[in-house]
Amino acid sequence: MNKKIYISPSNQRGNLYATGSTNEREQCHKIAAACVDYLKRAGFNVKCTYNDDMYQRVKESNAFGADMHIAIHTNATAKHNVTGGTQILLYSLDGERKRAGQRVFDELSAITPGKSAEKLIEKPDFYECNSTKALAVYCECEFHDTKEGSDFIIKNTKAMGEAIARGVCKYYGVALPEEKNSVPLKGETLFTVQSGAFGKRANAENHLKALKKAGFDGFIVEK
Repeated sequence: MNKKIYISPSNQRGNLYATGSTNEREQCHKIAAACVDYLKRAGFNVKCTYNDDMYQRVKESNAFGADMHIAIHTNATAKHNVTGGTQILLYSLDGERKRAGQRVFDELSAITPGKSAEKLIEKPDFYECNSTKALAVYCECEFHDTKEGSDFIIKNTKAMGEAIARGVCKYYGVALPEEKNSVPLKGETLFTVQSGAFGKRANAENHLKALKKAGFDGFIVEK
């Protein structure tokens, strides 16, 4: 995979969280670190900035030759009264921009608790959307100015970073890291786990039903 991804986490120290004595910059850097790790394991060429100058970030992204530029932020409102939600900001809501934004949105919104504000939003006036040569996906990952949103972000930075990365993988049609080694290569040893052996098929079927109800998969083998 030769696609280049530039990660731009928030530089906003002054955006304080409702809980945890923390701020947007601190938590978004944690989300970014998880996103970078996942994308590298998936085979992408990834660069993450630690420069707080937004204009320098765009220069770095363009010089890097990024195929996708991902800005990572958490959200807030003046009234602090929304019930949260994920938002993806894009230069325009058409073509590949919309398709890429939708892939990331689908993965991120599936795990974030808020729902009322969820949407793709056209933001051609945002500098990181209009000045990057790469396709820009600007993530607003849940609202940090409510207790529920703040607590969730602080506890789930890894999951959020990986969700963004999964969206990128799915946009480019790249196998997820956890799926790459799910099927053994020819000549490799396959290790299996057996759970239970029964003299009656009815007992085996009842055991299999219990496993599936608990979220596990399996099948019956007759010997």
